[in-house]
Amino acid sequence: ILFKLLSVLPSERMVTLRYPNHKIAIFDQENPLTPNEAFNGTNRGRTGATNDCFLASIDDWGTYSHTDRGIIEQEKTFLNLDNRYVVQGGETCNPSSFDDCPNALNELERMRWSALNYKPSDATEIIEDWENQGCLEEIKRRLGYRFRIVKSVTPTRVKPARTFSIQLEIINEGWASPYNPRPLEIILRHRVTRREYHLPIDEDPRMWMPGSTQVINAVTRTPDTIETGTYDVFLNLPDPAPQLYNHPDYSIRLANQNLWEASTGYNSLLTSLIVN
Repeated sequence: ILFKLLSVLPSERMVTLRYPNHKIAIFDQENPLTPNEAFNGTNRGRTGATNDCFLASIDDWGTYSHTDRGIIEQEKTFLNLDNRYVVQGGETCNPSSFDDCPNALNELERMRWSALNYKPSDATEIIEDWENQGCLEEIKRRLGYRFRIVKSVTPTRVKPARTFSIQLEIINEGWASPYNPRPLEIILRHRVTRREYHLPIDEDPRMWMPGSTQVINAVTRTPDTIETGTYDVFLNLPDPAPQLYNHPDYSIRLANQNLWEASTGYNSLLTSLIVN
């Protein structure tokens, strides 16, 4: 069933399994995915995890294959490393002694959660507990990736048909990284004519791990026929699908205040570039 699902889905999409020991058994591989295997299109590299009863019992009602803490720890360690490159999602279940905020935050971070069903019928009490204990907003904020630009350095002037450098520092304050392909590009937009130039940057945001800061030294080039004038500079992380590329709802919004341009899905670098 797993292989059939993977075969009919686009090659960059993933399927999740309920039990981590099933992934180990199906692929006969006890080791988690390595960086060299990340996003390589294999069935193993496209198989993520779903926890159907998060924090509902010591073993999350069978998510882990045994109630022995040693075995649970082994499987959690596997997920912690494997989930660097595949998606982890799921939902809560019944209330338990394991679902208080400190443990919930620790487990969500450790397993690199990207998605959590907010309204399963039997989880209302847990969600209310998280809200009362003060961690629900952090959970909402840190599920998946959360990119914040720390620093950007751009030139003030450049000539047509010339290379130039842009330095970016971007921190991921979320619990996971993107699991679908995502391009990165610099947008130059002429302040008068509004003409745009899209300059691709060779980066893979799927590799921007939680808690890490990416220092990107991008070298790009102004087009030969670029108009002279003053340009606003933007960072863009659009959906790569042609039908969604220009749809702002599918672009990544940085966590910084006052950078997001809702009409385009661009993130302003709050700087200008003169081409002359």
